[in-house]
Amino acid sequence: MSNKTEASTQNYVSEFYEERRYQKTYSRCYHDWWNQKMLSLVSVAGRILDNGCGTGILFEYLLKGKAAFGMDISPNMLKFAQQRWEKLILGDSQELPFKDGSFDLIVGRSLLHHLPKPRRGVAEMARVLRDEGEVVVADTNRSILSSIPRAIAKKGEHFSDDHQNLHRAQLVALLEEFFIIDHICHFGYFAYPLGFPDLIDLGKFLPYPVAVTKTLIKVDEWISKIPLIRTQSWGIIIKGTKKGSNHG
Repeated sequence: MSNKTEASTQNYVSEFYEERRYQKTYSRCYHDWWNQKMLSLVSVAGRILDNGCGTGILFEYLLKGKAAFGMDISPNMLKFAQQRWEKLILGDSQELPFKDGSFDLIVGRSLLHHLPKPRRGVAEMARVLRDEGEVVVADTNRSILSSIPRAIAKKGEHFSDDHQNLHRAQLVALLEEFFIIDHICHFGYFAYPLGFPDLIDLGKFLPYPVAVTKTLIKVDEWISKIPLIRTQSWGIIIKGTKKGSNHG
């Protein structure tokens, strides 16, 4: 069996995330937009779980004082996350260490495609959410635009053997079993690669990378409204509400 497990891979990439992905101004601009787009779809009242929190970047967007918790499988990721939040737990998203109905909102940013058994991960999120609690996930979208680059990138050290490039239909099917789907939006076209200088630093080839990133984000937002073409994105955001007991 390969040594490229998810935990060891995330330990390896944690420093790249912290020092490159979230420190370069132009890539941080992209992730600011992405995180705010996710959180705009949900209510952040009550108890919150950032499931697969990584370096804890999402806590910079959540209001201080909220009953929020972060969990990740990587000790190295949590070491960086401690700089942003104190309520952190080391654990596996496929076996969440929480009681049933513990949370009002769960955020899974780029989580499911890292899990060997994504259905188990979704089932666990449903279990620890209260009835009619909210979930929002941002994940891969296998498309014409993303398939070849992701296949090439997976050969590198930044991706484990469990890493997948999930398709919209797969994600919707996984979530619909436990959640009522409230909103689906595709995102990430021309601006998306600028958010990942830890993989390839495209910004160093641009004269004004922040201005270019902001312009391409606006272009991407326009593309995301065009039928058929919008489905060929790098990513997808799905917001759902847990089915209550009256839904069976």
